[in-house]
Amino acid sequence: MAISHALPHRVQWSLALGTIAIAGAAHAAMPAGNAPAGLRPNIVFILIDDAGFSDLGSYGSEIQTPNLDQIAKSGVRFTNFHTASTCESSRAMLHTGVDHHRAGAGTLKVVMADNQKDQPGYEGYLSDKAHSLGRLLRDGGYATYFAGKWNLGDGVERSPGAKGWDRYISLEQTGADNYEAKVYAPLNMEAVWWEDGKRAQLPLDFFSTRHYVDKVIQYIDEGKGSNKPFFATLALQAVHSPLQAPEVDIDKYKDRYTAGWEKIRGERYQRQVQMGLMPAGLKLPESVRATRWNGLSEADQKIYAKKMAVFAGMLDNADQHIGRLRAHLKSTGRLDSTVFIVMSDNGADAYELNKLNLPFKLWYQANFALGIEKLGQKGSYVHYGQDWAEVSNTPLSSFKGTSAEGGMRVPFIISYPQRIRPGGLTDQFAYATDFLPTVLDIAGIALPGDEYRGEKLMRPTGTSMLPYLEGLADAIHPAGYSVGFEGTGADMLYRDGYKITRNGPPASDNKWRLYNVRTDPTESRDLRDTEPERFKSMLAEYQNYMQKNGVIKPSAGYDPLRQLLKNNWPVLVRQMAGVLTVAALLLLAVVAGLVFGVRRWRRRGQLPA
Repeated sequence: MAISHALPHRVQWSLALGTIAIAGAAHAAMPAGNAPAGLRPNIVFILIDDAGFSDLGSYGSEIQTPNLDQIAKSGVRFTNFHTASTCESSRAMLHTGVDHHRAGAGTLKVVMADNQKDQPGYEGYLSDKAHSLGRLLRDGGYATYFAGKWNLGDGVERSPGAKGWDRYISLEQTGADNYEAKVYAPLNMEAVWWEDGKRAQLPLDFFSTRHYVDKVIQYIDEGKGSNKPFFATLALQAVHSPLQAPEVDIDKYKDRYTAGWEKIRGERYQRQVQMGLMPAGLKLPESVRATRWNGLSEADQKIYAKKMAVFAGMLDNADQHIGRLRAHLKSTGRLDSTVFIVMSDNGADAYELNKLNLPFKLWYQANFALGIEKLGQKGSYVHYGQDWAEVSNTPLSSFKGTSAEGGMRVPFIISYPQRIRPGGLTDQFAYATDFLPTVLDIAGIALPGDEYRGEKLMRPTGTSMLPYLEGLADAIHPAGYSVGFEGTGADMLYRDGYKITRNGPPASDNKWRLYNVRTDPTESRDLRDTEPERFKSMLAEYQNYMQKNGVIKPSAGYDPLRQLLKNNWPVLVRQMAGVLTVAALLLLAVVAGLVFGVRRWRRRGQLPA
């Protein structure tokens, strides 16, 4: 959505269904350096996992997210905020303020190409050469709390406590079961949580979202005596697979998705147009392997409607617990002095791992309930599939793991009523590296440079969004500003509303394309041939980005899905050892029975010698 460039401050303020564009008033800026604690707000950062651009109610969804919508109503929604296309890389940028290759998370570890392994920038944990958000906030006078998915290093020596977080419970890996300490995929031998320097033991009634919110509340309450403002990260497992939720939340949506994905997607887009999130008249893109709802059997329609109901129930449940946190802050007199920042780590995920290949199919059949009756319950595995993921990303193209808008453009909300006028909507481009400078600006902590307390560290490259949001700047980034990205074989460079992008298999054909994503957010019109000079200039700038950030492209023929199996087959074999042993014994028993039978028949003269 383009907002008039004539305005000195391009934030649109929404009232009911109408919108009124006004120039933002200049609010008093926070003093530079470390401001006194009494002048600084608490900050709650809510990081949702794998939510698509349209999954929140405030972004057009039918899913009930009233508490997140209230945060949006009291804040500003971004329609052009981008992250990396995978969780590990996004989180590295959020925590360091530098490109993910420089931060140690050049690609998702589980699909790392052979030529990237053991190379600088591909360590698979937060680089010791980068600044750490937790440490900067702690050193700047904040109490720092973390609860949820970490995914930025294995072992207690790479846990949040080593990066400046005072109190924490952290899931080490990219995901896990939501009801028990169980891996969700054959990528690890065990699911590992750390809490305050020790291996965490999960309670018998564990459910991930509830437990993480409980912990944030506990840390806040137990830290009251410090008289410090707090920064709390709530890094949810929702809505990463396995999709799981209490039955009461799933039942709310049991009949909602029987009309199919085309209808739900169209409804979401129309709401986005009404809200001013997207322009009218867009043709919704269709992925390469899209399936028509009416082409499914009745049984498959029931299964996929239930899977989407589980997804909706899980996000609805997360919203309820976020509401519980906000209610607690209100009851203790802290809500009005707390900034909320909400975002997803990347676009919606399209891959049903339980259908990926034969070894994965066998593993899921051996370890999870997959039938429709159990979907969403403890012990089940649910992923909602590519076509519902396309709904999540409405109206954008493609998915997590690609450099398309559906992989990288995400909902982003910031609520700070004391300094940012509520009810705003902006189409300004912002990127994951802008997060750390913005948080430090809100906290009144000076942005660090190339040296910190005697250490040579990488200066954050992002820009604070706060001056723009307060009306003190006309834009977040100046004209000509560019952002590059590479990950899992995908490439992208954004500059002045234009974007060059390339994706390999299975998403695309490895060809570069040029789009004006300001006017064409669905990436439907390739401008490479009509604007060759722009394309050439941006491609050269992308080459500079690669060199500057130590990007190592995967070798020719790289396919992330094949690499996933190659990288993880030793774990898969160990995970399947019991099943394979039983299968081998059964096979031996069958063979032995046949041999014994043949010999008996021969002895009886029933078969010729």
